[in-house]
Amino acid sequence: MSQLAKSNDRDLFKILVAVAWIDGEIQSQEREFLTKIAAEHNLELPEDLLTTRQLASTDRCYDLLREYLGSDPTTEDYENLLSAVSTLIYCDNDIATAEASLLTKMQNLDPRDRGNNSAFNKLIAKIQKLYQKGIDSV
Repeated sequence: MSQLAKSNDRDLFKILVAVAWIDGEIQSQEREFLTKIAAEHNLELPEDLLTTRQLASTDRCYDLLREYLGSDPTTEDYENLLSAVSTLIYCDNDIATAEASLLTKMQNLDPRDRGNNSAFNKLIAKIQKLYQKGIDSV
């Protein structure tokens, strides 16, 4: 594995950890997902990263996403990042407001025409269904 690929893996992992902390705690499903990602990419996983409370905000996570994609991201890079972030967010079957807000802000990073944004629209539709399901159960 090249140094560049390893660096990108670490950067992606850093983003995923920040996203996991965005709601104030890491759920067990999120912890399992992060552990799996670290193993798949041969990354050292400091245990305190997942157990010691980290401060993460929607704005900070968005900044990390922007930095990761750079100024001219490809559609494939964007979709891969969106997939990784949304998989983490959905893995605990509980979408926090901050997580939904981050997914919404991610639309600004899509390099494609905003009017033809099918991957993002599918993601928003899933979030809307989950919220409606929660409202219906109350």
